Amino acid sequence: MLDFNVVHLARTPLVGAPGKVSKAINLAGGKSTSFCLSDYPDKGGLFGKFIDNTIVINNASSSVIDYFNGKLKSADIIHVHNEIDNSLCELIQKFAPTAKCIYQVHSPKREGPLYLDRSEFQGVDFVEKLTVAQYQPRQYPDYTLVPNLVMDMPSINLRKDTEPLRIMFTPSHNRGGRWNSKCSEKLDVALNALKACNLIDLVQLEQPLHPSSLLDLRRTCHASIDEIVTGAYHQVSLEGLCAGNVVINAADHVSKSMLSAVSNASVLPPFYYVDENNALDALLELAKSPSLTREYQTASNQFFVEYLTATKLVKRFFEVYENALKN
Repeated sequence: MLDFNVVHLARTPLVGAPGKVSKAINLAGGKSTSFCLSDYPDKGGLFGKFIDNTIVINNASSSVIDYFNGKLKSADIIHVHNEIDNSLCELIQKFAPTAKCIYQVHSPKREGPLYLDRSEFQGVDFVEKLTVAQYQPRQYPDYTLVPNLVMDMPSINLRKDTEPLRIMFTPSHNRGGRWNSKCSEKLDVALNALKACNLIDLVQLEQPLHPSSLLDLRRTCHASIDEIVTGAYHQVSLEGLCAGNVVINAADHVSKSMLSAVSNASVLPPFYYVDENNALDALLELAKSPSLTREYQTASNQFFVEYLTATKLVKRFFEVYENALKN
């Protein structure tokens, strides 16, 4: 079943997403390696934090380049994420002319880093096109749904009756965008008001943490806020479920249905709905009720254990690869 070699290629680490898929494949008994052209800028907060399972090609030693070329030669599947440059396309054509090439989009159209469908401009013929099952299928309706993975084991830290609501809100950026927005002034006002009344313990970061350290910190919390402005969910929501948090977002029915579909879940994810119109009231209700907090925490943990572990979700990728090799 797993007797094939997969090579993942991307321009950047894409916050670790390709590397996670590659690692999950290997843990399931498959053979996979992940490469990216370059890391994030060395003066930025993301440098070095998302390459644990990925090999950076730029400025690599000759032995690493030889290793990369060898992996291409033995590849049955080339899995391209978002986009690659012409030099990598040429290497695919040179070293892996018979490999089946698959394209996966991680980003929305008309917002950085992708402003249009890049699959037609890669110089590679793709036998299958995939999209992350979050908001992206609205813009790529003909693409096959695949999940983002959380590689860590689930846990839960149930809120005690005597504890304030410990809530994490760590937006990755403050840029706007239809699907990339993370911040809301109304949310900030609500959080600051609840904090001033000692109803919540608000956990925020001044600088980015390594993903494993961030998840360790999230495990100490009772709730995680994703974002409340786009109607989508993001990786924060998945990590919040893993950490047994109340997951706060404004995900609409379409977004929740996509997560259920890609994970073969029989129910919708148990997100706690908050938007800009009800932010203060909804957060106040949660802050004042340890029992409601525990109810959502328990539901989050159960949903992740039942449907979202990497060992279960990686099977989705195996299905894609096996179908590609049959055609």
